[in-house]
Amino acid sequence: MLDLLIAQNTGEGDLDLGSSYILQGGKPVSEVFSTPADLVNLIVPNLFVIAGVVIMVLIIVIGYKFIAQGEKGLQEAQKIASTMVAGLVIMFAAYWILQIIKVITGADIPL
Repeated sequence: MLDLLIAQNTGEGDLDLGSSYILQGGKPVSEVFSTPADLVNLIVPNLFVIAGVVIMVLIIVIGYKFIAQGEKGLQEAQKIASTMVAGLVIMFAAYWILQIIKVITGADIPL
């Protein structure tokens, strides 16, 4: 593990991190993620999954507050629900904007 974190200096005062960090398969990071878009394409689908889990937890919290805390809980549940719906709308809008960009430009966006 330690040898994976050792960066090599080229002697010219700069440090090539892309070829210095080696992944488990023996490939440098620069071969696997040649552009920043490759890394973003790895992260974005996982963010959608995490957002889905957060929404599920929020639905449970809203239900608990609505049932257990009476009038005060109802107001808190409505506040949480409105914030959750706003986040959900933003998430779906981002997804559909990416889909439109994908169709217009022909870019390879794996969503």
